Amino acid sequence: MKLKYALLNESDLKAAAVPKGRFVSKRERGVALIIAGSAGYHGAPVLSSLAAYNTICAMRVGAGYARLYVPGSLVDPVRALSPNIIVRRLGETSITCNKQILDEVKRSDAVAIGMGIGSGTKAIVSAGKIIGHAAILGKAIVVDADAIPSLKGAALKNKLNSSVIATPHDGEFFRLTGNKVPRDDIDSRIDSAVQCAKEFGITLVLKGHYTIVTDGGKVKVNRARTSALATMGTGDVLSGIICGYAATGAKTFAAACAGVYLHSRIADSLYGRMGSHILAQDVAQAIPSIIKKFDKKVQ
Repeated sequence: MKLKYALLNESDLKAAAVPKGRFVSKRERGVALIIAGSAGYHGAPVLSSLAAYNTICAMRVGAGYARLYVPGSLVDPVRALSPNIIVRRLGETSITCNKQILDEVKRSDAVAIGMGIGSGTKAIVSAGKIIGHAAILGKAIVVDADAIPSLKGAALKNKLNSSVIATPHDGEFFRLTGNKVPRDDIDSRIDSAVQCAKEFGITLVLKGHYTIVTDGGKVKVNRARTSALATMGTGDVLSGIICGYAATGAKTFAAACAGVYLHSRIADSLYGRMGSHILAQDVAQAIPSIIKKFDKKVQ
């Protein structure tokens, strides 16, 4: 039986836009926390943080404060790349789980983890502990890239819930579930995504030309118009966008839907000017031009 679904559209951006008053402080607008990077990857956490930051700055209803935690060996290089990111040390060559980061999770409204952390045991175990802590607290947490395998950990089995947003591409989905999904069959992708969301009790974003967003009940689909996002780093940007929406107070499913739709529409816009020569940085920088019309203002 074919499952019913709706196509993502501009109404999903409106649904995720949370109004804030003119006297609101930056922390009251929402706090986003990014945990990313390893000695071998420095671009991923920067791109993800910039995506969250641009989402924050572009929307008056958005989060106003973002922090990036990376291993110590990356702190100075990341700081040099952008003055807009607050960078903190977490471990030395790979992320670790300690009281400092658990306290940061508690103080944050939304978390994104996994971009470029590497596949080492220490990083995966640490990610699992952080995810479990966030889930217990009911924090929205975007689990991407290298952190996705940590969801299989036995210690997380009874902690996961729909506040956890996993964002695998097809290869990561296979490593998580053992299930290969076809790129061009919407119905098969929906069936697989829904089954995974139900099994793990999470919100799932199965990325691809047909991207599926589901919490195991509701299902929405984005049909890409180009292959412009098929370049490294764009997935990291998507994680930052979803985290930024969640930090503003958008519900988990709404944040995932808005993030996916915005990401795709930016690609369409850029494709018209740049063709298939789009970089992840281009997507991050274009966020305000698309979402500014959805700002909600209150007195």
